[in-house]
Amino acid sequence: MKDILPLPRMKISDEVTRAIEDFIVENNLETGDKLPSQAELSAKLHVGTRSIREAIRSLESRGMVETKQGKGVFVKNNNLDYFLETLMASFVFHLPEQKELFLDLTKTRRIIEVQAIYDVTQNPPPNFVSQFTRIVEELDAKAQTGEIDAYNLLDLKLHQSIINATGNKILMSLYRYLRDLLVKCFGKTGYVHGSIETSITDHHKMLEALQKHDAAQAKAVMESHIGLTLNKIEHLSLT
Repeated sequence: MKDILPLPRMKISDEVTRAIEDFIVENNLETGDKLPSQAELSAKLHVGTRSIREAIRSLESRGMVETKQGKGVFVKNNNLDYFLETLMASFVFHLPEQKELFLDLTKTRRIIEVQAIYDVTQNPPPNFVSQFTRIVEELDAKAQTGEIDAYNLLDLKLHQSIINATGNKILMSLYRYLRDLLVKCFGKTGYVHGSIETSITDHHKMLEALQKHDAAQAKAVMESHIGLTLNKIEHLSLT
């Protein structure tokens, strides 16, 4: 049984920063919208103006707000990419153990990709099946020459192609920001004995299901495919 660990100490200014971020997101503030004055924020959050100023400086350094002399503080950047960039940094910080991070990452992939390939197989966009076929053929070639690093990158490209085929901009942006973590995760599991062989088999099964528009089969193959990855990670020695 894991012991209960003490909560990390957080500076008041960090808590204020998070509170202001939440205020911007929850109120759907757009670029150019004005924040409450420092005095108002101080009163609402029950903290001193010094902590408010530190929080605003932190948000300014990250490009989320800007101060206009004599006018106040305004939202500078509240788009999806900024949010995702912040999210990536946040969960990497809060999940410092690589194994825990990779497990959660792969479970997230399972939730997303199983449904994604199901939807795409039912109604694939133009040229998607031919694009998927080309990547599978490239993967076969890399496997034959033993180029495992190149294989792992192509493997990631294959999975990203499924996400892109959904046309869902949120998922596409999410996977773009997950890329560095995915590369590391694919690299760790790609060298496990037997991984390449099972990977090739699964990719061909996915391709066959896509060609037949058999969404149920595509979903089942992806579920099994990512399930094997989870099993590999659970048995890896990672810190």
